[in-house]
Amino acid sequence: MRTYRAGDAPRAIALLKAAFGDWPGRRVAAHGRAEEFFRWKHERNPHGASHIVLAEADGRLAAMRAYMPWPLYVNGGERLTAVQGVDIATDPAFRGRGLSSQMLSAAIEHLRETKSFAFGLPNDMSVSQSQRSGWQLVGRLPVWVRVRRPLRVARRAGSLKSQGRSLAVPSVEAPRAADLLANGDGLLELLADSRAHGPRFATDADVSYLRWRYEPLLGDYRAVSEHEGGRLAGLAIFGMRQRGGLWEGSVCELFVRPGDTRTARRLLRQIVRAAPLDYLAAVPPAGSALARTLSRAGFIPSPIGGRSIGVTPYHEGVAPDPRLRGSWSLSFGDLERLDLC
Repeated sequence: MRTYRAGDAPRAIALLKAAFGDWPGRRVAAHGRAEEFFRWKHERNPHGASHIVLAEADGRLAAMRAYMPWPLYVNGGERLTAVQGVDIATDPAFRGRGLSSQMLSAAIEHLRETKSFAFGLPNDMSVSQSQRSGWQLVGRLPVWVRVRRPLRVARRAGSLKSQGRSLAVPSVEAPRAADLLANGDGLLELLADSRAHGPRFATDADVSYLRWRYEPLLGDYRAVSEHEGGRLAGLAIFGMRQRGGLWEGSVCELFVRPGDTRTARRLLRQIVRAAPLDYLAAVPPAGSALARTLSRAGFIPSPIGGRSIGVTPYHEGVAPDPRLRGSWSLSFGDLERLDLC
């Protein structure tokens, strides 16, 4: 076993394709650009490169495990760093030899020196192994939806369960998120002022992170903004994908100052007017101001939506307890990142 080093990317990608077939998958806009996606994911993260453990045998890569840094904050400012476990792969010729378990133990020994916990989406292939190392299911974070075209959605209800694809919507009257984020006027101040999540973990989404997260490589992300008195009052980033016969709009990020529900509603109305979407989806923390704002804007909890996350604590006494669903304030964009990566 050894850690990743410069020049390993082509061999690591070959291993991922051998293990999973079509990697990174057609749901990612970067399909067909595997090396570019790999380097975006593991080398260009503004919060640091991934910690990648490799296993070699007979001059070839046999397995790998990767951990992307994910800085969080809680109570409006206290920071800590977690990791997202990704790209856990073993070459089919080397399965059944315990390589992944050995690599997991080595990774935890290294990561617990500087990280608080790991989290990610449950994976049927790795759950039993992860549970032996302390992995626990947090629960399902609900998705809320606002239906814009009830008849179309009713006729194509089966599409809601299909795998979404990041495709360009034919007509969108909103700038690309990358273009709006390139002009950082007032953005730093807004991001600092919008941090009011209480005792919950939220992504430390600074300007450099947002530019990295929503670059065009990953999909057709757009943004809308609101100004008041010459100052940036709010920013929303939304994505679009085709899900079966329906067009889904996802409210990935919504930044407003605490209590400014009027700006939040204006941003949501801009999104509704910007593209011919069949429905919108968002992820509000339970009982939060965002949940109340979405409810007033016509959003309701989806009966079939939501994603479950799991956590592997590296230390006791982390507050709030990351194993509890009420400790989290992730956005739709965060859950999408978990899925894409």
